[in-house]
Order: sequence, then structure tokens, then C-alpha cells
Amino acid sequence: MGRHSDDSMGASTPDQPLLGGEFSHSTLESLRSSFDDTGLTVEHGEARRRLSSASSSGELTEFERAWSQRQRGFQILALVCTLLISVGSHYSAHTLGALKSTIKKELDITNTQYGALQSTVSAVNTVLPILGGLFIDSFGTNSGSLIATSLIMLGNLIISLSTHMQSFSTMVAGRILYGLGSGSITVVQETILGSWFKGKGLAITIAIQITTSRIASFLSMGTAIPIANRFGFYGAAFWANFVVCALSFGINLVYIGAMRRIRRNTSQNVLDRLRTKHKFNPRLVVFFFGIYWMIIVESFTLGGGWNSFLHINSELVKLRFGVNDAIAAWSASVSQLMPIFLVPFLGWFFDLYGKRTDMLVMSTSTFTISMLLLGFTKVNPLIGLIVFSISLALGPLAEITAISLILPSNSLGTGLGIYKSAMNTGSTIVDIVVGVLQDRGSRVLEDSEHSYDYVMAFFTAWGAVSTLVAGTIFLVDRFKWSSLLRSNASDRKEAYHVVKAKINRPMLYATATNWRDYAALWNYIPLIILGCLLVISWVLFAVKLA
Repeated sequence: MGRHSDDSMGASTPDQPLLGGEFSHSTLESLRSSFDDTGLTVEHGEARRRLSSASSSGELTEFERAWSQRQRGFQILALVCTLLISVGSHYSAHTLGALKSTIKKELDITNTQYGALQSTVSAVNTVLPILGGLFIDSFGTNSGSLIATSLIMLGNLIISLSTHMQSFSTMVAGRILYGLGSGSITVVQETILGSWFKGKGLAITIAIQITTSRIASFLSMGTAIPIANRFGFYGAAFWANFVVCALSFGINLVYIGAMRRIRRNTSQNVLDRLRTKHKFNPRLVVFFFGIYWMIIVESFTLGGGWNSFLHINSELVKLRFGVNDAIAAWSASVSQLMPIFLVPFLGWFFDLYGKRTDMLVMSTSTFTISMLLLGFTKVNPLIGLIVFSISLALGPLAEITAISLILPSNSLGTGLGIYKSAMNTGSTIVDIVVGVLQDRGSRVLEDSEHSYDYVMAFFTAWGAVSTLVAGTIFLVDRFKWSSLLRSNASDRKEAYHVVKAKINRPMLYATATNWRDYAALWNYIPLIILGCLLVISWVLFAVKLA
């Protein structure tokens, strides 16, 4: 093994979008100086291609500005359609949780089997975000969105039919198809938004995207029980999901039609510029920075905790606080409330003040506090759920924007895919663990206020681990990265200048013919651990589903 960098991986420019974009002139100059100052054996053709591509960044920005001015109407249409094509997916995501008690009774299943049923979506999405990104890069967003919305709609149709058949296996099959589509639709959205919006404009649209998804989830949790009661059959709530998914599919067709119109009215030269893609070097993954992998650990713990809690919070409120299904569902929907109002503000806050690592620590702390309030006190559950929703608002945007600052654009799609894969892997494992713990608690007192005691103790400990990880990220950013993640837009330029040598080094390593000399054993450890967790999640899923 040869020498290697202190951390491992390249970073983006200060206002780099989450997807797409090129290097800035400052990064270009740093890259050039690094080539001059090192003795690496470089594949010169590849290096020249990257530098030549980067040198056009100023021209591309001008081009994109002119294109935006001429096609503002199409840009707005793309934004609206992109936000709405996933409404069906998010609206369908939490109906199962709102109807947990009813579904267990109607299908005659245990809490462990219910956990496996919930984890079908996260299980198929442990690898799908990465594969989905590769598919979209190869075949485009039109094909990707059409397949994704079709799978979401078909999956919800099968789930709806399973309620009439009272078939657990049929519902599992429908959930798998739904999961295949729901995992891809998010990648499609981010790719489309990354194509149409850049820099701060993208940060705002990502915030709007998260807000839209939370509104859909909020409405889903709040309306599932009233719809089931109105029609006297719990399956009616799932048919409502199918109708919303069909509407999203129709909106997707409108978007595809609009894109075809753009192609007909746009010169080939402009289309070629808009379709410009980056050649991803898979070696870069080996040199991803240590702080990036810490964020991935946070995604596994905190993200897995968020998703799993949202799957059981309705029944938790019902059993612990002695309310009926309708009140429990509406109370549980409060957990989706704060992101609707806070996320758009946070996009502006991060640009103006930074403080991403501060918000991440606050997110893990509020998650842990909410678990303590809901699991071990008799304080009104709305207070604990609001505290949880604050965690849900602060964390995702802080994590995603942090990743966008420390990875270069040509590896950002893969970086975000790993981030989502880790979150879904955590959710799969935690869903099943929660089901097992609840069944163990239920042996003492079936469906009582104490049946969630073990579960809430687990969530509290899980939150404490997440807080420890967030604190580590805060300290590493402060002392190793010159507070890059904590900086605002203006201070970030100075922070980049301080760490530019570290930032540029891995790009050179990945393009060197002797790149293995710069990869130490520890560079492979995060990939090995992630692979092992993927296998564990699938084994648990298969065993508990059987």
C-alpha cells in the first residue's frame, strides 16, 4: 500500500448544484496547479478531457442564463410537473402505517410480519437508487419517469386488490412493485431539477420538492382512516392511493409531451449542450472523503430511525395514549408538519448563514428527545410529534447539501445514490427489529400502552448513537475541513481555498495509472461495511417475510 490522502475525495464548487454542472474556474486553476506540482503518472488524455471540459464553465453559465430567459415558461412547467409526478408515491407511503392495527387484524399477521411488509419498499431500495441513476443516465428522464410512475400505479393497484382478497402475499407483491417505482422517482426528480436549475435556484427547488413530499405524506396519514370509515372498508384508503398515483402518471405524460415539444422547437446545438453528461470514474468511490462516509453512517442511523418511526407512530399514539384510530392517525400526521414550513426557510438559511453541521446535531438531538417524550412520559403526544417533525425538517436538507459541497459533480449522482441506499438499508433493518421488539413486548401485555416499551427504548438508544455521529461530523468539519460545511456562501470561498490541496488530490489519484499505490486498506473498509449491511438487511427481510 502506498501513501494516501488525509481524507478521501474531491469536492464541488461553492454554489455547485446537486446534480450536473462543471468545475468552476477556481477549481480548474487548483486542478491545473496540482497537476504541475505532483509527480503522479496521469492518463493525460483523460486529464486533458476533464480540464478542457472544466474550462468551458463560464461559457456554459452564460448559455444556461440565456436559455433560461428564453424558455422560462418551460422551466416553470418542468418544475410543477416534476414536483407533482411524485405526489402519488408520497401519498401512498404512509397509508399502511395509519392502518397498521386494521391490517394486522384483517390479514392475521404478527408485528414482525408487518415490519417485513413495511420493509419491502426500503429493501428493494437498498440498491435501486444507484441502479436507477445509471439507468437514467443511459436512457434519459423521460423513459425513467414513465417506468417509475407506471410501477407506482401498478403496485398500488395490486395492493388495493389484495385488500379484497385478504392476501398477505399479494400485498407484499404490490409493495415490491411500488417500491421499485418510488425509489426511482426520487432519482428522476433530482436529475430533472439538476438539468433545469443551477446553484441557488436548485437549492430552492430542492426545498420545494421536500415540502411537496411532506404535504402529500401529511395528507395521507390524516385522510386514510376517514376514507376507510366513510366507505366502511379499509381497502378504500388504498384505492384512494391508486387514484392519486394515476393522476401523477397523467401529469408525467404531460411533462413528456412538453419535453418533446421543446425538442421540436430547439436547435440541435442547444440540445447537445443540454444533454452534456459527465464521464464518471468509478475509482473515485475508493477515495471518497472520511467525512462523506460519516454522513453515510448518519443516513443509516438517523434516516433509518425517521422512516421506521413514521411506519409505527399512528399505532404508538393509539396504544400508549388510549385514543381511537382516527385521532391517532391525525395526531401522527403532525410528525410531517414542520418540514412543510421549515424546509423552504432552511434553504435560504443555509445560503445566508451556513450552520449545516449545527442543524444536523440539532436534528439528532430533537429525534432523541421526541422518543423520550413519546415513549416514557404522558405529555400530550402532539408535543413529542412536533419535536420529531423538527428533526425531520432539519436533517435531510443539511445532509444533502453537505454532500453537494464535498463531492465533485461527476461523482455526485453516485454519492447521493449511496446516501439513499444507506438510509433504506437502515430502514429495512430497523423496521424488522422494531417488529420483533414489539412482538416480545406484546407477549407481556397484548396491544396495551406498554407494548411499545422495548421499541421506544431502542429508538432512544438509536437516537443517542446518531447524536454521537453528528457530533463527530461537527468536530471533523471544524478541525479538518476549516468549517466548510458550517460556512455560508461568502465564507465558503475562503474555506475552499484552505482545503483545496486536499480537495484536488483524489481526482488526480483516480486518474493516475498507478492509482492503487494511493489507495490504503481503510479506503475500502466503508464499501465493505456497506456491502455487509446490505446483505444483512436482505437476509433479515427474507427470514421474517417467510
